[in-house]
Formats: sequence, structure tokens, C-alpha cells
Amino acid sequence: MSSPMRIAAPVEGPTDAIALEAIVSAVFPDADPEFQTLQPEGSLAFGSKSFADTGNGWGGVYRWARQAVQEGEGSISGCSVLDFHDVLVIQVDADVADKTYGSANIKDAPFDDLPCEEACPPAGATTDALQTVMLGWLGEDACPERVVLCTPSKNIDTWVLAAVCPENSVVQGDNWECNPNPTGQLGTLPKAKRFGKTPQDYRKRQDVMAGNWHAVAGRLSEAARFQSDLLSSLNK
Repeated sequence: MSSPMRIAAPVEGPTDAIALEAIVSAVFPDADPEFQTLQPEGSLAFGSKSFADTGNGWGGVYRWARQAVQEGEGSISGCSVLDFHDVLVIQVDADVADKTYGSANIKDAPFDDLPCEEACPPAGATTDALQTVMLGWLGEDACPERVVLCTPSKNIDTWVLAAVCPENSVVQGDNWECNPNPTGQLGTLPKAKRFGKTPQDYRKRQDVMAGNWHAVAGRLSEAARFQSDLLSSLNK
């Protein structure tokens, strides 16, 4: 019996991890993937390097990345985290592109490259810029093998709502990926479909997220990009 695929991810928060786990299961339905959250929860599962607590949000992902680069002697490519996983997914929502480092109390950024937001549409103009910023955090000029950057526009709830409530008129809009506050749409859903931004509510809808993922990737450019990058990561 072959070993299951091992995918690990530093993410902004617990609901992001639940959504990504559902997506991974949809992209690799026959691989029996094991999904581990390295950040913010972190653990020693799979022999992973344990870093100091870095906090939640995108600032936590930044701090995780900088610790990984330090352990890797200058780049994520040298970090031992890659020894224990088949794929490393690093998630930062595209709305981070309009933030400053100071807003996350970051004082040691290697470059003065935030904010980097571009006009939307197209969503890819901002996510391209943000991914360049993230590569700087990782000490890389290009994305290394088995590392995938995940930059949902404007945040991962864009994908969640497109999967869970595809019939919603706002979600159906041509510029749904440019909606500045997709999470705010949760509170406007009909009572029968309404859910909160809690791990419990997201876990209950995980199967729906997975089941509708390919439709989401077929419609939303950044979802399609992430799926393509995820599949390509194993073929490099």
C-alpha cells in the first residue's frame, strides 16, 4: 500500500485551513492526502520543525516564513519542513496587498514592498504582486519545487461562498473575486443557509466545499490558478 500524500500549510487562520483541506481532497481525490496545518496551530506531526508561536493572521504567516528561512539558512528551499511533506502550501489572502507591515506590527520586513494592491479586475494583477512579495519573505526569486502559493482574491471566503452558495446573486456576479469583503456576505445569506465564520460551521460544510470545488475553479481565475499550481507542484 502506498503512503498517503502529505500536504502541510501555514495559513492565516483555522477556517482557512478547513477550506484548504477540502480543496486538497477535491484536487487529489485518489491520493488519500494527509493535511497538516503548520501555522497557526503547528505541531511535530510528520517530524516537522517546531517554530516559536507566530500568532494568527497574515502577520503570523509572515513570521512563520521568516523563521523557516532562518532555519533554512537563507531560503525556504533549505528548510527541513520540505523533508517531511510532499507539498507545502502557503496561504495569504489577496486583501493583504493593501496592508502595511506596520499594521501587523512587523518591523523586520526584508523589503518595503507593501502595500502592493493593483486595480481589480483583473484579480491576477494584485495576486501577481502579492506572490512576488511572498517570495521575498521566503528568500526566493521563484517558487521552488513542492511549494505552492495560495492567494485567494480577495480572501478565501470568495471560494467558500462560491462553493456553498453558488446560487447567491452577489456570488454569481462577474466581479465576485474583486468584492472587497466576501466574508461580509455571510451575514446576508437567507436564514436557512446562514453560517458563521467558525471552525465548527466550516467543518460542517467541508464536504460541500470539496464537492463543488471543480465548479469554483472553472469559474474563478485565482481558484483555477491555485488548482493548476497545486497539480504542477508534484510534476516539477
